[in-house]
Formats: sequence, C-alpha cells, structure tokens
Amino acid sequence: MRKKLAIIPLILLVCVGIASAQEETVQFYNDGVEALQQDRLDDAIMLFTKALEIDPTDHLAFNNRGVAYKRKGAYDEAIRDYSLALELKPDYYFAQVNRGVAKYWKGDLEGARVDLEACLKAKKRHAIIYTTLGLIYQQRKEFDRAVSNLKEAISLNKNNKRAYIALGEAYEGQKDYEKALDAYMKVAAMDGKKADQSQIEQKINSLRKTYSQELYTKGLENYKEGKLKNALNFWNTAAKLDPENIQIIRDRGLTYYKMGQYQKALDDFNVALEKEPQKGELFRIRADSLYKLRQPEKALEDYAKALELNPKDAIGFNNRGLVFHESKDLDKALEDYNTAINLDPTNPAFYENRALIFVSKGQHKQAIEDYQRAIKNLPDEKTKLELTKKISTLEEMQASGANPSETNR
Repeated sequence: MRKKLAIIPLILLVCVGIASAQEETVQFYNDGVEALQQDRLDDAIMLFTKALEIDPTDHLAFNNRGVAYKRKGAYDEAIRDYSLALELKPDYYFAQVNRGVAKYWKGDLEGARVDLEACLKAKKRHAIIYTTLGLIYQQRKEFDRAVSNLKEAISLNKNNKRAYIALGEAYEGQKDYEKALDAYMKVAAMDGKKADQSQIEQKINSLRKTYSQELYTKGLENYKEGKLKNALNFWNTAAKLDPENIQIIRDRGLTYYKMGQYQKALDDFNVALEKEPQKGELFRIRADSLYKLRQPEKALEDYAKALELNPKDAIGFNNRGLVFHESKDLDKALEDYNTAINLDPTNPAFYENRALIFVSKGQHKQAIEDYQRAIKNLPDEKTKLELTKKISTLEEMQASGANPSETNR
C-alpha cells in the first residue's frame, strides 16, 4: 500500500514515499496527508505522530508533521521535525528546503540562508528556494543579490506573486522605481483576493507618488542648470505618474512659459487652477501667459483675482501695471507700479517701469531718480552700466522730445 500524494502550496514541500511494512502506519500517514490537504492541522499532527510512534524512522512523516507545525506558526517544532527527517535521510533536500523556509519565518535569516544555499549547491532548483533567498537578501539590503534570486524564482514560476512583490521592493531599495512599478503591475494583473489586490494597488499608488517626486526633483535640478528640455521630459513622466501633484504641473507650466510656449503654459495653469482655485500665485502666472498670448482683458481678470487672494503680491501689481501701460492707461499703470514698489522697494525692474511712465508724462526728474534707484538695487556692474546708459539716453531724448517705450517684467 502506497502513501498518498499530498498537494500542498508552494512553500510547503510535502513528500510521498513507500510505506513501511506496518499497514497501520500507512493508514495513519495517509490520513495525516488528507488532514493536511484539508488544512486540519491539529489532526494532521496527531496522525503523523501516531505513525511515528509505530515507525520512528519514517523521514516522510517527520517532514510532513513539520509542514503542519510550520503552517500553524510553530516554527521551533517544525524545524525540529525537519532536522529529524534530515538525520534519518541526510540527502533529503525537501526537508532542508522546508527547514530553511521555517528558519526564515522564525527570523533566523542566516540559518535559512545556509540551508537554502546548500540546496542550490546540490543542484536543487525550486522557486521557493530562490524566493526565500531573495527575501533574505532584501531584508539584509543586499538588493543586487535579492533581485538575482527573485528573477530566478519568477523564471521557474511565472505566477509567483510573492516573488514579484519582493522583486518590486528590492527595486525600490535600489531606487529603480520604474522596474519596481513594473513588478507590482504584474501582480495587479493576476487574479487574487480583493484584499490582496487592494493592498497591491495601495502599494502601486504610493510608489507612483514616490517615483513622481524623484522625477520632479531631477527635473528641478535640470531646470536650475538651464536644461529646460530635460526638465520637461522628467516632469512629463512625473505628471503621468501623479497627475494630482500641482507642484509638477505648475513648474512645468513655468518652464513652458520661459521657453516661450505660452499656450502650453496656459494649459498647465488651467489644470493647476482646477485643483487649487484659491491660490493667488496660479492666477498671476496664468495672467502672465494670457498677457503674452495677447489676451489683455482676460489677463486683467486673472491679475485682479490674484491680487484679491494675495494683496501683497508685488510682482502681480507690477505685471498688471505692464498691461495697463501697454494699453496706454498710464494712471492705472503708475498706481500699480507705486504699489509694487511699496511692497518691494528692492526690485530694480519696478523702478525701471515706473521711470518709463514718468518719461511718458514728461516728468523727467522723477524718471531719472527711478533709474538711479534701480541702479542702487542692481547686483552686477554690467546691468548698472546699461541703466547708466539709459539715463544718458533719457537725457538726450529729453532734449529731442522723444520717449522710450520699453517696459520690464
């Protein structure tokens, strides 16, 4: 009479063999396998124990009782039984694999590693060996070795969810978020319990935000270095990963603006304002784009909203003054420039713009004084020299009756 085949989940290697001479032992053993298959763990332990009382040399019974103990979380008892199985049959690698897995779950990472590596040296290849080794190396932060083992585990079992999740976590440890996302997405595509799927979706969403933030930071570094196209590439990917991140959309819009792509800038600012309609700065930078797109009336509406939300926005007053200035409404422009200067008396562009209003009004003395104030607030000598030349030009134009028309943002 033969012992029955037991079909047990991957992490539990239950074995089959020829029964001992005693029929009673065989019956206890087979009944134990049936109980194990039905997850009646206490019954399985009791039946394998009875079989071992009759035949204490049955390494299969020790191994399978160890499986039952392991599934109950009784790792010490499981490890003891696997060890007894190995004492009886030293080349019985099923027990050594199971012992390595039990040691892992107990927290004995080094003991688990030794057992599992020994199985690999004996040319035994099984997904659970590589999966568990991957988990061990991941916990030790040896991510390269973790990735190597987990990829091998997946090659042996394409539906190995545990290996895919651990692989994603190992890639996260390497900060290779793109590969981590790919691993998690493969798990999400597999059938599974709703609770498990919910957890992996949470993991994916969390990683999307982390990866998006890393790309945003890289984009910012490139922006500061003047590599605007590179910055846009990073931010485009970041925005796809986390479309709710307004910081990304805003800075991408500002980059488009700086590159002269005002319609794309406007599109981004529209999206940002849908998410944060009470942020004055967003209205102001959208107004800047509208101004560049020759839509002064809409620009003025946005400047008004921006200044209503943030009445201390000096740049907002200056930029609205530019719109009034170009519309020849010099009094409103002057009023806005005055407010901008009162809020921030250190910005040389504000003085330059107000100087032009004074020139247009024929108030040459005030214009020259504003240029001189601008010079005092300029950081570099080159720009100071340029403004000094403007003063000279103004004096010459005063004599000839002509007026400059440029304005400064």
